Amino acid sequence: MISKLYNYIDFKSINSSVKYLSISALFTGIALGFFFTLIVILAKYKNFPESTIGIIAGSFSLGLMSSGFFVSFVLDKIGLYKTMFIGIFIQTICVIVMFIYFNPISLIINHFIMGIFGGMIWMTMDTWVNIVSDNDNRGKAIGFYNSAITLGFGIGPLFIGIFGTDGTLPIIIAIGLMIIRTPVIMAIRTQVNNVKIPKLEKKLNFSFLRIAPFIFIAIFVSGIIDSSFSALFPAYMINEFFSDKEIGYMFFVGLIIGVFFQPLVGALTDKINKRLMIISFLIFHLIWPILLNYFISSNLIIYFSVILWGIASISLYTITLAYLGERVKVAELSIATSVFIIVFEFGEFVGPITSGLIMETYGNIGFIYSLLIFTFFSLFIGIIRSFIRK
Repeated sequence: MISKLYNYIDFKSINSSVKYLSISALFTGIALGFFFTLIVILAKYKNFPESTIGIIAGSFSLGLMSSGFFVSFVLDKIGLYKTMFIGIFIQTICVIVMFIYFNPISLIINHFIMGIFGGMIWMTMDTWVNIVSDNDNRGKAIGFYNSAITLGFGIGPLFIGIFGTDGTLPIIIAIGLMIIRTPVIMAIRTQVNNVKIPKLEKKLNFSFLRIAPFIFIAIFVSGIIDSSFSALFPAYMINEFFSDKEIGYMFFVGLIIGVFFQPLVGALTDKINKRLMIISFLIFHLIWPILLNYFISSNLIIYFSVILWGIASISLYTITLAYLGERVKVAELSIATSVFIIVFEFGEFVGPITSGLIMETYGNIGFIYSLLIFTFFSLFIGIIRSFIRK
């Protein structure tokens, strides 16, 4: 039994370039995980309405989604390394500007710009991980890469738990974490330049939505839940009189435990029915909001709920991307991955705006309602598809 488990999580079969790209993903996750959590908490303390916080968060996703329409042109002109380097530089400038001009308009515009450059890097790296993998190790490779960036997103909020959000120190940390990504990229320049990205399609093809509708519905809803949680869970908990440090620790625990599950989830993705796995993790997304709502006075149940969110959110991305890679031809992977991320980011754009508006209308319970509605919808489609397509 132990030897079988070891074989599942053995990373030797993963292409070495995926491991180097994961280093960059880790530091990106740390920087953005800290920054996004800090921004939401500061905005809430400055009495920004939940709908405004949702629009700010959604603008980053809108930028990510928009980048899919021209990422191929940029990569053709300057390549992966320069795209990553320039993207990091501009994102750092945006962060500095936001702290100088901390108002909704500034936050929305700069989040959008950050999203554009983040999206170009993200789509290229996801495409590469899928292309250099095969059906025997694709889930494992994507799980490894996805774990790296998610580990970073977990470590980032931990700094909130340690340092809080008062004073200038958190702002200095946020800017410092953005800057430190530059020497990280420079250190792995050779490895990044060795990543030969196939020539990308110039024209997006949304016919993949018909080929694998459940995959795209699941990742759309996953995007809604991920962004709604990241943007509005802090507001929800502040409304319940939890401190910024407590919220930081909750994010950290949920994401870190989610990461620990990824090697096993990725390996199992290569072995068992992916549709059933997707449905199972969508059920997780039904359970944790209900627990959070009814047991808000129990710290143990709250942490358990956040852990379920972390496991389900990370796992759904890993499984659906691997499932897509299995369903399309290698020559179509680059464009299929771009469509996949655009759909995911459309969910991340819709999520916080919708949840924020519902929270303003119904109060804190609106956060729970918004998540349950979308999850029920995706589960219904998944179950119907399971009967139609065996």
